Amino acid sequence: MRLNDVVAEIVGAVIAGRAINKRQAAVNRWDDIDADGQYLAGIDGVVARIDQRARSLRLKAERAPTPEQPPLPFQLPAAVAMDLEGTTLVSTRQLSRAEFERAIEIRRLQIANDQHALREWRNALRQADQFWATHPDWSFGDCLDAILAKGSCVPVSGEVLE
Repeated sequence: MRLNDVVAEIVGAVIAGRAINKRQAAVNRWDDIDADGQYLAGIDGVVARIDQRARSLRLKAERAPTPEQPPLPFQLPAAVAMDLEGTTLVSTRQLSRAEFERAIEIRRLQIANDQHALREWRNALRQADQFWATHPDWSFGDCLDAILAKGSCVPVSGEVLE
């Protein structure tokens, strides 16, 4: 099977209501993936590990700090992405001023995207709360169905519009 098809089936199981362990699902379905897909998945796995490691390492002083040398007055990653997709990593120490400003802009855009996603989650909670107040045992899907059936939504102010 193609990698995308196996991934779609795994995600489909989640959408259908099953909770899964992503790692276990990948192990269980690995032999179902064709050779090209296994190669791509392996590459993607290495890329994910590189990204995770680069984000976890912090910029350090060039030489080991001595008792009289204060720590840096900021914490930055040792490497930063130079594009929104995070595919091009550059050592923070090697950044020019223009690249440093680009790294800041990329981070600003990432934060803006995260803030937008957070607003969407909070809005969804406000919409669902009008039904969870009377049906606390409902799932979010039950609330979605009720929102669609009622054709109403809760504005930011909290009052119900019909």
